[in-house]
Amino acid sequence: MHSYQFRNRQACPTRQRHGITLLEVLVSTAIFVGSLVGIMQILNTGHRSQIESILDSEAVLRCESIMGEILAGVQPMNSTDEQGFDDDPNWVWTTTVTDQGSTSLLQVDVEVKHKIAGDRVNSYSILTRYVRDPQLFLDAAGATE
Repeated sequence: MHSYQFRNRQACPTRQRHGITLLEVLVSTAIFVGSLVGIMQILNTGHRSQIESILDSEAVLRCESIMGEILAGVQPMNSTDEQGFDDDPNWVWTTTVTDQGSTSLLQVDVEVKHKIAGDRVNSYSILTRYVRDPQLFLDAAGATE
């Protein structure tokens, strides 16, 4: 009987694995998909931040452009409602001119907004300048004549 047990042990050596199980494949696939979803979220957040930065920069440039046109006399120095830009209808601008009283200064505010999907604002910028009242110069020129 002793020799039978010995032969039986040699006939059935310990099993060695020669591959991976289905469970290991499923677990590794789940880990891969989970990490891929996380990476895609990070990329999406970065892309949105890039778009917001570009729109914010463009809003500032458009504010400065409108303010320059007002100071140069191309646009009237009056308060206006929302007006669109010729090159992109999603961008609108508004001006507010406020008299500062006895100082003969006007406060000129230019607000530029980027609108999408109706009234949803994506980006905006406000630029404020204090300007001497142009009527003061016209009155002074008329008094010298």
